[in-house]
Order: sequence, then C-alpha cells, then structure tokens
Amino acid sequence: MTGVAVVAAFARWADTVLKGSAVLLFITMVGLVLAQVLARKFFEPLVWSEELARYLFIWVAFLGWIIATQRGSHVAITQFSDSAGPGMRRALRLFGDVATLVLMAWLLRYGLQLVWNNRDVDTVTLYFSYALVYAAVPLAAAAIGGLTLTRVVREWRA
Repeated sequence: MTGVAVVAAFARWADTVLKGSAVLLFITMVGLVLAQVLARKFFEPLVWSEELARYLFIWVAFLGWIIATQRGSHVAITQFSDSAGPGMRRALRLFGDVATLVLMAWLLRYGLQLVWNNRDVDTVTLYFSYALVYAAVPLAAAAIGGLTLTRVVREWRA
C-alpha cells in the first residue's frame, strides 16, 4: 500500500467517524430532550439531562462546522466574487482561506488553553471534566485548518 493510499484510507475512516459521531450525538441529544420533557410532564425531572443535552449540542455544532467546511456548504455572499475575473476570484479564495487558517490557528491555541485550564473543573450534575466539553474547539480548529490547508495546496498545484 502506498503512502497516498494509506492517507486516502485514513481520510475515508475519519470521514465515517466524523459523520457517524455527529449523527449519533444528534440523535442522543434529541432523545435526551424528549426524555426530559416527558419526565418533567409525567414523572420527576431529569436534572442531568438538560446539562448533557447542552454539551451534546455544543459538540454537534462544532462537528457540523467541520462537515460544512468539508462540503463547502457554508452560506456565502458571492456577488462581488462572481463578477470578478478568474484571477481575482482565485485571489479572493486564497485570501479567505488564509484568513480561515489564521482563525483556526488562533482557535487551536486558545482552545487548547481552555481545555488545559478546565481539566480539573467538573460539570455541575454529571461530574466529568469541562475539558471534555471544551475539547470540541481545538478538534474543530485542527480539522478545519487541515481541510483548508488541503484546499490551498490543491488550488496552488492547479
């Protein structure tokens, strides 16, 4: 197996894990909210379910950001770039990608700092470290940075 084939196989595996995790976390979040509503109406409220649903929502949002970046499906205002010539369009894409890389580097740095600073702070009702919640920030920053860098390299070679 060549190096390119190994990287391609890893990319397929990571894509499957990413999308599968997003779907699983979303279904779990919806189930928790539904259970919370039903328990509150007919039984005793589930105190922990609201907190866990909130943390799952954070992770789903960041995983969704990665998936949207991968698909190129973010909302964009393209009126100016659509009317520009091919060279200017390419320069604008490069500018946007560089700005994204700068933002992702910043989020990675401060996201890791957030994780480190909260490693010994427990959540209110679930008693696990807030670092697990905040880990979504550097993970998304690294993934989006990698996807953007790959796109920049691909554009540069073209």
